[in-house]
Amino acid sequence: MAAGGSALALTAIPINLVASDEVSVDEPLAQAMGYVKDAATVDTAKFPKRAAEGGDSQFCNNCALYAGTADDAMAPCSIFQNRPVAGAGWCNAWVAKS
Repeated sequence: MAAGGSALALTAIPINLVASDEVSVDEPLAQAMGYVKDAATVDTAKFPKRAAEGGDSQFCNNCALYAGTADDAMAPCSIFQNRPVAGAGWCNAWVAKS
């Protein structure tokens, strides 16, 4: 009987899901990956992939890791544990959708 009561008590504890929090450019992983909310602001000296041929057409919303459509302003990204990123953004993990 005590175990059942404990389980019930645990379900009453509010849980904030990290997956719903938008990725911040100040987070260590975001900084390491060069994530920006506006792809035009990428430091191309540090991340030459964005400056390479075709780099100007790389955005989160056309990356294979972006779980949204090209029209979505924000959608989950698997690099950031399915937390939302800006569709107009970019990071160094960008991979073309097939």
